[in-house]
Amino acid sequence: MKLVKDVDTEYKDYLRIRNVLKKGYSDPSTISSLCKKHWADTERIKNVKEKLEHLVEWGQVEKIETQKSIGVKSGVVKTYKYVLKETSPSLYSSLGVDSVVGWQKIGSMKGRIRFDKLLNIISSFYSQPKLLILSNCRRREFVVPRQMFCYIAKFNMPNITLKEIGSFLGGRDHSTVIHGIKTAGDLIETDKQFREEYKRLESFILSKL
Repeated sequence: MKLVKDVDTEYKDYLRIRNVLKKGYSDPSTISSLCKKHWADTERIKNVKEKLEHLVEWGQVEKIETQKSIGVKSGVVKTYKYVLKETSPSLYSSLGVDSVVGWQKIGSMKGRIRFDKLLNIISSFYSQPKLLILSNCRRREFVVPRQMFCYIAKFNMPNITLKEIGSFLGGRDHSTVIHGIKTAGDLIETDKQFREEYKRLESFILSKL
């Protein structure tokens, strides 16, 4: 299966913009300037307004019309400001992770899957050997299935602890599991391609239950 390209850069861009919005900045030019301090790539800076519109489309940001005076003779022009929408607390709160707009809820899967079954299905979906998913290899084609495993296990296996998830995944500690859950959740929230991949995986899992 083809994995999402440049997901690390993409989701970090959206998170950077969200963090700027959280600090109360709403003018798109100001947001671009603040992002510029962290990005050397001019193309990424040029795409800030486009990414803001993506966040509006995904329901994470509100676009508010305002008016700006440009002089007595010229009158006013229409402008926009962007405000981060408040989200209600979710299962992520206990992990110190922001809400992901409901994508963590897989009601029809919850309580119906166990570690070995989930690993078999994820291995089949990504066409990757189970041993390599459980290994310490940091190549993307193994890291993404591993993070998906952590994410799905956490929110669909009642009474399962982070320590148990880590133990099954080759003896990883709970902080590594939290990182995997957070990374997958952030990508589902901010990266359209990754979110579509997650939805395909969800359908694939349900078809195997």
